[in-house]
Amino acid sequence: MKNKWDFDVRNDRVVAYLPNIDVNEWLKIKEVCKDEGFGKIIIFSTLKNSEGLREEGFLIEGSLTGFYYGDNAFIYSKYKKQDRGISTTDLMVKQTLKTVHEDKKTLLKIDTPYSIEKVKKDELNELAQLYKSVFPVYPTNIFDPTYLKSAMEKNYTFMVAKDKDQRLLGAASAMNSGFGSAEITDCAVGKEHRGKQLLPAIILSLENELVNQGIYHCYSITRAVSVGMNMIVKRLGYSYEGTLVNNCIISTGFEDMNIWTKKLK
Repeated sequence: MKNKWDFDVRNDRVVAYLPNIDVNEWLKIKEVCKDEGFGKIIIFSTLKNSEGLREEGFLIEGSLTGFYYGDNAFIYSKYKKQDRGISTTDLMVKQTLKTVHEDKKTLLKIDTPYSIEKVKKDELNELAQLYKSVFPVYPTNIFDPTYLKSAMEKNYTFMVAKDKDQRLLGAASAMNSGFGSAEITDCAVGKEHRGKQLLPAIILSLENELVNQGIYHCYSITRAVSVGMNMIVKRLGYSYEGTLVNNCIISTGFEDMNIWTKKLK
């Protein structure tokens, strides 16, 4: 497994995937920690590296069951800017989780009159417009059809819901992590089409596609104050594994994000 580093200027953070940390990697971690250019450093690593990362000032904010080819990953975070590590919605997040965990409904199968299929390249302009209509701001550049095309050609699978006139009503994607797992992300349904179970149907289709690709662990990182999105993944069988404080820019600015994981097979 190769280590990966992402210097994410858009979200004022460094994100590193480090299943193995050798001497050179520790030196890089120390160097990045000295850099005042980013507000937050996030490292996906294993429990064996916990002591060393804690010595560098990292804390565990959550975990991802099965992330590294079936082995668990832990999410270590360090805040370089004091206000970045302080949640402004902590009480709302706790209330959201309470509401979600009290819900007992499940969504194991969705019967829908709409077609659920992979997006086509000639539909990317419409997909970008759908995302623009749902999100005022977003952590990645999903408003740009060129970005969507590049993502599709690399490690993303986009699934969409269509009506009989082939109009896009909703969408979501699965991002292959490169470590035998995938993130369910970029979830959106047009306002006039909500309440029709479109998103659960799309996610279930994505999960089936992941199994076909040989990927059996997936996760979703949801807006922590969104009862609707957290409720959907919980009803689909995902398990809560932590909250990332001021993780990325979405909707209102920097927001807390909840981690949910699921074993597909």
